[in-house]
Amino acid sequence: MSQTVAQEASSASGSPADPGPFLNGMDSVKRGSDGLAVAVCSEQGSLRDRIYATLRAGGHSVISRSATGEELLASCNGTKPSCVVIAADRPARSALDTVRLVRSQLGRVCAVLVCRRAPVADVRRALELGVDGVVLAGDADQALAAVIVTVCAGQVSAPAGQRRAVRPRALTAREKQILTLVVAGLTNSQIASELFLAESTVKSHLSSAFGKLAVSSRSEAVAVILDPERGPGLGISAFQPGLVRASTG
Repeated sequence: MSQTVAQEASSASGSPADPGPFLNGMDSVKRGSDGLAVAVCSEQGSLRDRIYATLRAGGHSVISRSATGEELLASCNGTKPSCVVIAADRPARSALDTVRLVRSQLGRVCAVLVCRRAPVADVRRALELGVDGVVLAGDADQALAAVIVTVCAGQVSAPAGQRRAVRPRALTAREKQILTLVVAGLTNSQIASELFLAESTVKSHLSSAFGKLAVSSRSEAVAVILDPERGPGLGISAFQPGLVRASTG
């Protein structure tokens, strides 16, 4: 099984290689004789059936198997699941919209995404917007049942290779200043002139900032900063000529 970040946190009370004590300790979390009640949403029938079989084998009760969020809500018949599992190619906006739709009708239920691929930036955005767990489709057979228990116990779970999505590093004041000018459309040379820095220094700060934002280009960084749901939390204000230079003096 690929170890999740949330499971790693349990190593203080048990062996990291043996999550049994950790999982057993959570058996009382909203679990009945047939495990947790789960609703599954996937447009792919074969994947939907695979997730169903995996959850049943893991001791959970699947109360709904649907292709869309609307069908999921209709098939639940007012019964609120402990967790909804939504399968998607990646943690993109369509999957997040399905989470919002379900929660708008059922209230705050745990949500886990099962994705074929999961870029760090997508995982981070999903977690920031309230998704409780992300599981790679290739790991679902071994990890999904345990992840559902984990998130229903109030933890966040992500693939071990996506630690940066769970523990992003904060931008420095200088990185925020430079990103502000990037959004304003300035080149590295112009930013260097504005901030009285060497152009190589600007490039170094940008490289560090890109890593923290989990992006690889200026356009991707600008998209994150201008995203109305993610951008405000970065603390990057709109560019006003002269103010950035003055703030560094």
